[in-house]
Formats: sequence, structure tokens, C-alpha cells
Amino acid sequence: MSSATPRATLVGSIAILLWSTLALFTTQANAVPPLLLLTLTFGVASLLFFIVYLFKGELRRSWKQTPTSAMLMGGLGFFFYHFCYFYAFQHAPPVEAGLIAYLWPLLIVLLAGTTSGNKLLWTHLVGAIIAFIGTGIMLQSRAQESQITGSVLGYGAAFACAIIWSGYSVSNRRFAHVPSSSVLWYCLITTLLAGLSHLTLEPSQWSFSASTWIAIIGLGFGPVGIAFFCWDMGVKRGNLSLLGVLSYTAPALSTAWLGLFTEEVLSQGQIIACLMITAGALFASLMPTKKRHRLTSATPAQRSNINNP
Repeated sequence: MSSATPRATLVGSIAILLWSTLALFTTQANAVPPLLLLTLTFGVASLLFFIVYLFKGELRRSWKQTPTSAMLMGGLGFFFYHFCYFYAFQHAPPVEAGLIAYLWPLLIVLLAGTTSGNKLLWTHLVGAIIAFIGTGIMLQSRAQESQITGSVLGYGAAFACAIIWSGYSVSNRRFAHVPSSSVLWYCLITTLLAGLSHLTLEPSQWSFSASTWIAIIGLGFGPVGIAFFCWDMGVKRGNLSLLGVLSYTAPALSTAWLGLFTEEVLSQGQIIACLMITAGALFASLMPTKKRHRLTSATPAQRSNINNP
């Protein structure tokens, strides 16, 4: 397996920024049944990727280089994660649903240390603990205000998101040789599964407001589109442990967007928790002094060995 590269880690972090807008766009599209929303958003993403890779002349090569096992894992991972996510936001309060779903970065950090090419540093653990405490403070703040309401199924779906996405992200490391253009096939599989499920299980409803359609297109281009290409490259070739902890900035940003652009009113406890989550992620990005010194004085080949024991 190739060594983790800073460039791939940076590209992966772009996905985190885009995903921070997922909750905002999802709340704006709450009138759309979850399976139909899944069909439409991934339809937009599939069209986007198809046009890009058609012009780049990579469609045939991508198809040949993407094994069936990778397509199935990616397609099913995308489908079940986003169905649970959209369902959770329609059956539980947005802030709580988002925070529970964002337990996946913690799970990635803990799981990534068991994969080859990654080592769980003490800074990752401490940063994850700080961020996890921040998440707990935010939930406790809402509980004290007696605002923890909503469907048990909604909260369960949010928790399922954390399990599904952390498992997918770590398992995807096995397909480092598969080109990132493979996300096109993942999106197409998700679109087909969601479309068939919608026709079977949900009533047809296509009359939505202009703002809802804007949210659908925004989802398809950003957090459900470009973000997946960035994340795919990040988890395959970047520092997976660091990406997992940096992902804790997403719930903080996500909550901030909800407070700024919706009617959600953030409490003092939630603001403090957001700061803790961000601080934890930043702390986790620091390397121990001893290792930093070794990297600074080492040759490029030695740096690779240090990063990938």
C-alpha cells in the first residue's frame, strides 16, 4: 500500500467541509420523502460525475478498474447511510440527529489504528476524547432544556449512520488501487436502488417549492456529489486517523450553519460544545514533538517509513 500523502489528506478534508452543509440542505428538503430525496440527489451527483469523466475519457478505464466487490460496498454504503440520514432528519430534531450521526469520526479514529499504514497516536486519542465530550455536552444541554423529543426510530437511524459510514470508510482502505472515479458507479447504484425502493414503498410526490429544488440540487453537487470524490481519495491515500478526528469539525460547522440559516436557536452549552469539538480536532492534528523532530530531519524515504510503520 502506498504511503499516506498530505495532498490526499487535504483533499479528504474538503469533503468534511462540504459535508458540514449536509444538515442544512437536508432540513431545507424535509418535504421530500427520504427515498425520493435519495433518488434525486444521487441522480444529480451521477449526472455530474458522468459528464466529468466522459469528457476526461475515463469512463471505460474506471469501469474496468473497479471490481464488483468495490461497487457493491460503495453503492450499498452510500444507499443505507443516506437513507438513514434523511430518515433521521425527518423524524428527530436536526441538531440532535446531526450530532448522533457524527459519531462516525470517533469510530473511524478508533478503527483506523487497526489498519496497516496507520498508527493511532496519543494526540488522536486525546483529540477524539475532547471532541466526544463536546458532543456529549451538547446533547446534555438539550436534554436539560427538555428539548430531546422525537422518534426513537429517528435517533436509531442517526446512530446507524455512524456505524455504516465508519465501517465503510475503514473498509474502503482495502480498495486503494481502485480509481476515485469509481464514485460514479457507487452513485449510480445508489440512484437505482433508491428509485426502485421509492416506486415500491413511497407515494409519488413531485410538487415542491423552488427552495426545495435548490436544496436538492445543492445536495447533489456538494455533500452528495463532489464530497464523495474527495473523501474517496482521502481515505485511500491520506492519513485516515487524522481525517477521522478532523471530521469532528463537521458537526461544529453543521450546527453553526443550522443556527445561522434556520430557525434553530443555539444555546450557550451548544456553542461551548462546538468550540470543544473544534479544539479537539485541531489538537488531534498535532504530532508528538519527538515524531515531528524525526520527520523534520528525515529524508523523504525515511519520512514514509515513519508515517507508515
